[in-house]
Amino acid sequence: MSKRVTITQVAAAAGVSIKTVSNVLNDTGNMRPQTRARVRRVMDELGYQVNLAARTMRTGATKLLGLGIADFSQPFSAYLTDNIIQAARARGYGVVTSTYGFHHQSAESILPETHKLPADGWIFFLGDRAAEDSPIFSQSYPVVFASEFDAFGKVDSVTMPSYEMTKDMVTRLIHSGKQRIAFAGAPLRSEGESEPDYLARIDASRFGTVDMRTKGYCDALRENGRTVDTRVIRDCMFIDHKNGSELAEHLLEDIDAGHLELPDAIVCANDALAFGVIHALASRGVRIPEDVAIVGFDNVPEAQYSNPTLTTINPHVDDFARAAVDFLIERIEGYKGPVRRYSTTCDLQIRQSAQL
Repeated sequence: MSKRVTITQVAAAAGVSIKTVSNVLNDTGNMRPQTRARVRRVMDELGYQVNLAARTMRTGATKLLGLGIADFSQPFSAYLTDNIIQAARARGYGVVTSTYGFHHQSAESILPETHKLPADGWIFFLGDRAAEDSPIFSQSYPVVFASEFDAFGKVDSVTMPSYEMTKDMVTRLIHSGKQRIAFAGAPLRSEGESEPDYLARIDASRFGTVDMRTKGYCDALRENGRTVDTRVIRDCMFIDHKNGSELAEHLLEDIDAGHLELPDAIVCANDALAFGVIHALASRGVRIPEDVAIVGFDNVPEAQYSNPTLTTINPHVDDFARAAVDFLIERIEGYKGPVRRYSTTCDLQIRQSAQL
């Protein structure tokens, strides 16, 4: 069995002192950039790895951040994770992840596991709301929410303007001449829930991804003199490719039965749903965007390569991730100030699926 490469061996091979290697590891000290680069190159060549156990005993910190996130069954999870890792590396931290998406679990379900992993604090990307008395707010480590759900002023949080951007995008569709605009990925409608009660619940929303995006859609229609028709507001359990495809199939069945006209635009709660909608419509010979314009939300990398390429709202996930990482590291490194909430900016990335 090969032995762990030591800091002493790295120093000898690089021709520097042990203190210099330590400064490189901790991104401290004053030295020529060439020296710092040479030490890092030697570390790579020798296969040096930081001894986390020793570092933790010495400093009480691991220089690792935790990320609690749903599973990677849809592209946004992987996209966000990549951006958080990049933001953490830029600050000299690594990232460990724990997923909670299997069997429809919540972020709370992984809390016991977080205490077994060597992270100094955790970012939680929530798939559902956390109750005000949730144990997620009373952990022994710093916590940051990366979500559109309420943090009740208890922890720092990072969000994006889903309501405003969806409302703006629907308004642009209306001004471009679209007459029948549908929405895919709305909150689940309860069995027996009346149309007025369902719309009232959407209107009362203040937090949550699908809730706020659906609310933005409804308000844009009303403010432009349009009627909100719940027949073209399509709900689903999960906003992923499979549900997008099934949702579009059911919409086409209603159109074939004469209950509805084909919409000339479909606004999707996220890109994963949009990919599924595009697949189902194309398989039935519906032309995009000639017959139906499709718009998503997230601007995941795959949006550039779908067929057709996807017009989507870009929430600047790199900024979203950087803010979450910065908030968490500041708490880890001793910030005791008031709870903060940061919102990214958004813009519309126009591609082939909707020409606005």
